[in-house]
Amino acid sequence: MIRGQRGLRRTLQTLTSVTLYGTLPTMKERTLRILTALINDFVESATPVASKKLLESGEFSVSSATVRNEFALLEEIGLIESPHVSSGKIPTEKGYRFFVDQLLQEDADEEQKIQELFAKHMKEYHLEKARESLFDMIKLCSHLSGNVAFASIENDQSLYLGLSKVLRSPEFIAEPERGAQIVEVFERREKFQEMLTSLKLPIGKVKIFIGNENLFEEVQSCAMLVLRYETKGVQGHIGILGPMRMNYGYNRALLRNVVGLLG
Repeated sequence: MIRGQRGLRRTLQTLTSVTLYGTLPTMKERTLRILTALINDFVESATPVASKKLLESGEFSVSSATVRNEFALLEEIGLIESPHVSSGKIPTEKGYRFFVDQLLQEDADEEQKIQELFAKHMKEYHLEKARESLFDMIKLCSHLSGNVAFASIENDQSLYLGLSKVLRSPEFIAEPERGAQIVEVFERREKFQEMLTSLKLPIGKVKIFIGNENLFEEVQSCAMLVLRYETKGVQGHIGILGPMRMNYGYNRALLRNVVGLLG
């Protein structure tokens, strides 16, 4: 679609005497501009276009009668039609074909708009896919490790699974207040995510925190493994938290492998 006076002027520089299929009369620049404006308006509104409406756009310094005369010419040669008696005009199939073949030009502004819109939707698409993958990843991590598995997306959200498994560990059955502190940490999702971001970990490397090395006092009876990931413009963290009595080598290898699910 041609938008704006600049793109329209570029088009009309080469179309002031276009003949369609060798059977139509040569049309003036004004006729072509009116046809273009009518098609653009109808595509946007899905409403038949009256001469008054075209004049309200400010693109044409002519009378309503002149526009109606141009409409009559365009209708006579089959490029527009009246869907109802005394209604505005709409393009015909032939009119759309003429527009596409003879009037439609590459438009840098339109191309830029589409690129920006596409980039925005792709970012949202990758973010949603990352959420889905992270849920599957922490579900697998929790199942295979028997500990809490957690994940975060920077500036978005954090999630966790498997808390009940950790709370059934002998360490926390014997001291249930410690288990309650772990629950509190994960329920403060924003604080937990801020803590992960503050670690400033390199991407792809597992960092292990044991006991007092943990930034939250509430989980200093635990060990935590964290890996920072990046995929298709989405960054965040994935990790495992459980008693210090854990299989560190196994859990580190588990994180390294499960992050591959992000693609």
